This record gives sequence, structure tokens and C-alpha cells, in this order.
Amino acid sequence: MFPAYVHSVLPKLPEADWLAQAQGLNECGCTTPANALNLLHNGERFFDKNQLVREAGVWFRRDWGGTPSFITEYLLRRHGAGTHFGNLSRTDGEKVLRALLDQGVPVCIEMGRNKIGPFNLYGEHAVLLVGYSEPFRVADGTQREEYYVIDAAFTDANGVFGLHTNNVDHDGDGVAESYPGNRTYERQEFLAGYPTGIYFPVFRSQAEHDRWYASRMRRGGRMPVLGWLRDRFITGSFDYSIV
Repeated sequence: MFPAYVHSVLPKLPEADWLAQAQGLNECGCTTPANALNLLHNGERFFDKNQLVREAGVWFRRDWGGTPSFITEYLLRRHGAGTHFGNLSRTDGEKVLRALLDQGVPVCIEMGRNKIGPFNLYGEHAVLLVGYSEPFRVADGTQREEYYVIDAAFTDANGVFGLHTNNVDHDGDGVAESYPGNRTYERQEFLAGYPTGIYFPVFRSQAEHDRWYASRMRRGGRMPVLGWLRDRFITGSFDYSIV
């Protein structure tokens, strides 16, 4: 379905069956978890992003940019997924993200950053990370390495949302190869565009998530009360890979 050098969260399910939805204005914080839930359940159930917008309640403010980051965790857990509001900015985030994708775990992440003085306060735009590539060469011999996301706001030149918008003929045979999701980031572009490290790994249950976290990650130290508030509502917990 995808080129051999591509790693995808759903390597065997045809992409035409992925239930990806486009967002409305500033709805990325609700649409991205809806898309994650739909991938997680492989079409067994359908999660409507409009329902998640309603469930966000007073925390969703279209005129203020949507929802704060911690609402993503709330929405995912409300619908039975296992996750946490985490931050990979102080560890090897690539290693963590790639290992999750190889386990078939989609990851909600936040691209860009909103700053208050020297501090990052959430990302600018939530997307769903669904794949990555090993280094490969295109037809002219240039080497590439890529990440693939479902970006609910990304469309083709005609304004159409769909999982076709990042398909491209890299090998020069005249036929576009299919890539996961609908938007591709070259590796350096991805790393530069992901400064916050905010992530929400999406497991099928909280118990499954907790087993993964206990075996693969540890939480950074924090001040008792202020640190809990920061981790819970502002930055996410600062996580460190232990493998």
C-alpha cells in the first residue's frame, strides 16, 4: 500500500478506509483526537469531530483559537482511549514517536508554538502523526527522510480535504506513490516545526498506555504543587525515554 521504506500506524488497512475528517475554523484540537479515535478503532466505530467540539464545552472558543492543549487528553479519555498530556522536548522525541508509530499507536502532536515572553504556551496547530520514512532517494538521487500527518486543515489546490494531498511520484515512474495521511514534512522541517514537544499517544485503553509508560518512559522531577499545575495544564509532563 505504501512504499517499503514507509512506516505507518495502519500498514494493512487501505487508506481509503481511514475515517479522516476535515476541521472547521480553529477546531484542530477537537478534530485531531476524533481522527485518532477513528484510526484506533479501524472503522469499528465512528467518532464525529462535531460531537467532540460540543463535548469541549466552554473550553472551545473559536474566536480565541480553539481549545487549550489539556482538552485533547480529556476528549480522548472520555471516549475510552489511553493517553496523557506529555512533553518530549527534553528527551529524544524522535525515538519515542517512531517507536509508538511502529506499535500502531497514532500520536496527537502540536506544531508551531505560542509564546509568552521566553516561554512556550501550547502549540499553534494540532495534527495527527501517522507515519515516518527511513532515508530514501528520489529519482534525481536526492536523499529524503519524512514524517506523515493527518492535518485536518490541509487541502489540495482546489480546497478539497482528502488523504491524497501528499501522494507524489518520488521514484520517477510517472505514477504517484501513496503516503500515509495527507501532509508530508521533510525531517528537518518537522523537527523545526515541532518545538513544544507536546504529544498525546493514543492507546486503546488506559491500562495499555500505563504499561507502555512504565516500561519505556519516566517523568521528570517537578516542584510539588506548581509543577503539577504546569504539567497538567500548561506544558504537559516532561517525559524521558529510558530505552
